[in-house]
Amino acid sequence: WAVVSVLAFYTWLIGRQSASQKELLELRTRITTLEAQVKQVPTQSQITELIAKLSRTEAQMQGMQDQIAATYRRAENIESYLLNKK
Repeated sequence: WAVVSVLAFYTWLIGRQSASQKELLELRTRITTLEAQVKQVPTQSQITELIAKLSRTEAQMQGMQDQIAATYRRAENIESYLLNKK
């Protein structure tokens, strides 16, 4: 009876260590995956630079929109003049 108890305890202990090793391997894999993902995340300075570039681009596009609107108004004035010249 004692031998069976010792054998059962030993089997339980080995199984527990095996599960712990498996859990440890899974955790290492998850950590490695997270580290790889974190390396791809932009830094705060990169985000700040991107925001600044977007602001400049937005200002440039607004300027272009104003120029296009002015050109459109001029074209309408020329068209109106030419149609009324007859």
